[in-house]
Amino acid sequence: MTVSQRLNGTSYLTFRKELEDRGIVFSYSGYLNEVILSGIGNALRTKMTIDQTDAKVSRAVFSTFVEQVQNVIRYSAETTPPVDEDPLHEVLDDDGEPTILPYGLVVIGEYPDGTRFVTCCNMVRSTDTQKLRNQLDSIRGLDRKELGALMRQQLKDGPPEGSKGAGVGFISMAREANGKWEYDIVESAKDDFDLFCFEAHF
Repeated sequence: MTVSQRLNGTSYLTFRKELEDRGIVFSYSGYLNEVILSGIGNALRTKMTIDQTDAKVSRAVFSTFVEQVQNVIRYSAETTPPVDEDPLHEVLDDDGEPTILPYGLVVIGEYPDGTRFVTCCNMVRSTDTQKLRNQLDSIRGLDRKELGALMRQQLKDGPPEGSKGAGVGFISMAREANGKWEYDIVESAKDDFDLFCFEAHF
């Protein structure tokens, strides 16, 4: 009897090489929570310590990584169970609230010119895409000083409608990256959803 082998090690070797060729040192795609955030964060800190990364750069990379992953946890439109469906089996957290696991992608690496990057991607509802573009385009081109002033004003005004935090996440990340960041939103094969990607450079 011939047993069909599903595992294709060559495909994983090719995948690993593609990551290496793109300068990617950390890559995670899947469901996220605070425990995973903490685990990857600890490994990231250790890696930067081993590499003797400049303390200022290390702090900015780590801070942005945490902010980006928290954004995915709070705002990813792709979750299990789906937020608009009744779960087959409800799992409650320590506060007795239903557990929702958001799905996202986290990538950390370095370009050939030495620029480090932190990238996060997650699904957003197509109906929210334009609002997201407007929010990001409004801070594009601002320098660190201008971003700092805007952040202080936002904290004074309070979080905008629909925000699940202080409402300064993108401003904070743009400030940490000294204005060197970019984003992209692409249509996905899933109806009513787009893939949102944000990348900060250091």
